[in-house]
Amino acid sequence: MVKVLLITLLLFLFSFAKDPIRAMYLTYPLREKDFKKAVDKLKEGMEGRQVKVIRVLTISDAIRARGSTEFPNYYVIFGCETPKMKEILTKAPALSNVIPCSIAVHQSKENGKIYATIINENMFLSKYGHKLTKEERMEIKKTYRNIRLVLTQMSGVRLKPAKMQAINQELVYEEEVKNLAYDDFKILFKTSLDGVNMNVLDVLDVSEESPKFSIFLACNLSYGEAILKDIPQFGTLAPCRVYVYEKPDGSVGVGYINIPFLLKSYEKHMSKEKAEIFRKADQDIKSAIKEAKGE
Repeated sequence: MVKVLLITLLLFLFSFAKDPIRAMYLTYPLREKDFKKAVDKLKEGMEGRQVKVIRVLTISDAIRARGSTEFPNYYVIFGCETPKMKEILTKAPALSNVIPCSIAVHQSKENGKIYATIINENMFLSKYGHKLTKEERMEIKKTYRNIRLVLTQMSGVRLKPAKMQAINQELVYEEEVKNLAYDDFKILFKTSLDGVNMNVLDVLDVSEESPKFSIFLACNLSYGEAILKDIPQFGTLAPCRVYVYEKPDGSVGVGYINIPFLLKSYEKHMSKEKAEIFRKADQDIKSAIKEAKGE
């Protein structure tokens, strides 16, 4: 039995190393030919299965408004605000990259086909799901299962997310902020993010009572334009989510997706120039945290 589990783990690690994009994301080719109709149908399908849509981020419209007329159609449906989201995220803040969710709807410039991509929730659940109750884990799984059912109906393609063993690396980078109250840091951090051109589109207050928890939705359109052309699947992590929460000892935790881990996994899929943009984004967020801390 141990040998079988070991072989299964090695096969997964090999497949992830070989093609991490297929392991981490599920991409569905949609049958709808009209881009905005496809987005509307996906929204309706999600809401029909009680998967709440918070907003639609019209990323391609914003990029084109800056003069980049060649950028293909690209929207992100941001949603999945579940009843137990507060309990889930206060126990496992790193799961803010899964709940709430982002579904990237993108159109290929080469063939005109429309695709929808969602993240494989198992990657994060395998790493951080042990912090949740069985009921809380099932709520996440049910939410993603409902999204996949909608996408299967819209595409005619049934995709099964890969089961994953917890990897050694942290999927998020996190810092602790001492000597600053949560509300004070939150105000300073918003200003510092804007200062490094990580424009804050919105702040989702998951919990406004202790323990407080907020998610900053930050975006740099120049970075997005460069990266999403090559790897549209990364829109499932867009806009960049930076979570801020109260710790039991009164300090503040602040974290976001572990960009060096993404680079290690996906660098072979992107040019050196695009990889450098990832590093710059990482530096920008770290710089904003440092400035908000007064360092």
